[in-house]
Amino acid sequence: MARRTSNDPQAIANVLRLIPAKWLVGMLVALVLYFFLQPKLNAWFGWNLPSIAAMAGNETPAKPASPKPASPKPAQPKSAQQKSAQQTSAQAELASTKATEPRTTEPKAASTKPSGEPTKSPATAKAQDQDDWKYRILKPLGRDRYESPAGLIYAPGSEEGHRLSHIARHLEDQPDRPGSHGVFDGDMAAFLVAIDDAYKRARGHAKGTKSRLEDGMTVYEAPFDQTVGYLGGTEGARKKNPKLKKLRLVLRDRNLITAFPIQ
Repeated sequence: MARRTSNDPQAIANVLRLIPAKWLVGMLVALVLYFFLQPKLNAWFGWNLPSIAAMAGNETPAKPASPKPASPKPAQPKSAQQKSAQQTSAQAELASTKATEPRTTEPKAASTKPSGEPTKSPATAKAQDQDDWKYRILKPLGRDRYESPAGLIYAPGSEEGHRLSHIARHLEDQPDRPGSHGVFDGDMAAFLVAIDDAYKRARGHAKGTKSRLEDGMTVYEAPFDQTVGYLGGTEGARKKNPKLKKLRLVLRDRNLITAFPIQ
């Protein structure tokens, strides 16, 4: 590069005097912008714009760094590639088979009696049996009231909520109950039939029957030829549960209050 002479500043000053002031301001602004943007433009776009110092001859423009060639990945052995492809194919086939395979559930076999009829749960059987004897023996009168063939009325009442529920307590023993507890030897249907039989015979003053009034209620007692129950409760346990052949009925008009076997 040629050496600058002492006349260069004077020559530059003479040139600047010839340039209008507006142009000088614009050139200064352009130089300032170039000074700040030159490194960023080179970084963003990979350009090789010279800096102001380089253009003034004090610095040589930097050469852009050549990118390093990417090292190739080692080729996977052919056997490994085949193995991976086979595993992927097997997994895809298994997933497809599971997705399309229909789900089958074995039907639950209904438990049957020896005759082949399906068995019922205890609660269902008990409820159905109760309805059976209600509507097979008793006549519904409405409002949860029922009438027996002999004309006795079974209606809501007692601590159990209904007279039928009350006399049902005499279908099984209560060993811890103090005193005597008459237990009918049979189911509810047989109990209702026996009560009707005792009622009809006592009203007809049949042999061996008794009747009396007690606190506005009628008390009937009727004997049977066969055993109708046994004595339970603590007294019955003490006497080894003797057999009973009598029924006692307590009525208010035709409404049955209670009924149970007695000695």
